[in-house]
Amino acid sequence: EPNQLDIVRCPDANLKDPSASVVRAVHFHPGSDPDSPLLLTAGLDKTLRFFQVGEEESKKIHGIHFPKLPIYSASFLGSTGNVVVTGRRKFFYIYDAAAGKLDHIPEIVGRPERSLETCTASPDGRTLAIVGNDGFVVLFDTHSKQWIADLKLNGNVRTIAFSPDGRYISASGSDGDVYKWDLRSRKCVERFANADGTACSALAVSSQHTAVGAHSGVVNLYSNSGSLSADRNENELLSSAARTPIKSILNLQSGVHATRFNGDGQILAMTTKMEQRGLKLMHVPTATVFANWPTNSTPLGYVWSMDFSPESKYFAMGNDKGKCLLYRLKHYS
Repeated sequence: EPNQLDIVRCPDANLKDPSASVVRAVHFHPGSDPDSPLLLTAGLDKTLRFFQVGEEESKKIHGIHFPKLPIYSASFLGSTGNVVVTGRRKFFYIYDAAAGKLDHIPEIVGRPERSLETCTASPDGRTLAIVGNDGFVVLFDTHSKQWIADLKLNGNVRTIAFSPDGRYISASGSDGDVYKWDLRSRKCVERFANADGTACSALAVSSQHTAVGAHSGVVNLYSNSGSLSADRNENELLSSAARTPIKSILNLQSGVHATRFNGDGQILAMTTKMEQRGLKLMHVPTATVFANWPTNSTPLGYVWSMDFSPESKYFAMGNDKGKCLLYRLKHYS
C-alpha cells in the first residue's frame, strides 16, 4: 500500500548518552555499513557524539566537547570520516574522526560572516556551502581550507541543497525563488518562483525531484526533468520562470524547517519544529503522504533534525528533548 508505511520503533539511537539540549544535527555516515550504520548527533550542548546504530541497541563510540561552540550544524564530509562542525561563530572545526585530529579554522578569509550556523556539505565532502550575509551562498573548499567563490541570489538565503551527483547546487530564501547553479561553471542555470509565494525555508533534491518547503507550511514537489533547457539564454534566466508543482503538500501547519529525500528518492520527509509531531513522510512515486504514521501517540516531540541511513533501513530524528529517535523502515530492510 503506497499510503501505509511499515515502520517499527527501535531504542533511541543516543539512549546511552542523550543530548543536554535540542539535537540540532543528526547525520548517518554515507559509507558505513547499512545494517549497523554510524550516526552522529550534535547540538547546543556543544557536544558531538558518534553512535553505532542497531535494532536492539545502539552503542556510543565516541564524543567530543567544543567548549566555545554551541553546535548548529554538523555533518560527515562524504565518506571521508571527517566531520564539519559549525555554529553562530566565525570559526568552525573539521574533525578527523579516524585520526582523532581536530582542525580549527579561525574564519573564512575574505568573507565578513560572523555566523556559519547553516552549512551544507557536497556529497563528496569537498565543498561546503554556507548561508552568508546579504543573499550570498559562500563556497569553501575542505581540502585547501579556503573560500573559493560566492553565489548570489535576491533576498536573504535560508536554505541550500546539493544535487545527489554533486553537479548542481540549489538555494532559496526570502524572495521565494529557487535558484540552481552549475557548480563547475558557477553559472545560474535555472531560476523559478516557488508556487507558494511565501519565503522558502527548506530544500531537498533527489535525482528526479526537488522539494521546496515554505514559511507557510506548504511543501511543493517538482519534477527535475525538462527543467534545464539548453536554449534559454542568460537574459531569460534573469527573469524567473513559472514551474507547476506535481503536488502541493498541505499537512504541516507552520513554517517548514527541513525536507529530506531518502537514498533512492522514494520517500520525502518533511518537518516543522513549531508543532508537536510536526513531521510527515510521503511516498514520492504516488505523491501520497503516509497516513498511518506518525500517529497521535507517536512520541516525536518537536523534531529539529532528521536523516535516513544509507540504503534507508533506519530513519533517525533529533528532538527538543535531547533524544535521537530511531525507527526501522521494514520495506528497506
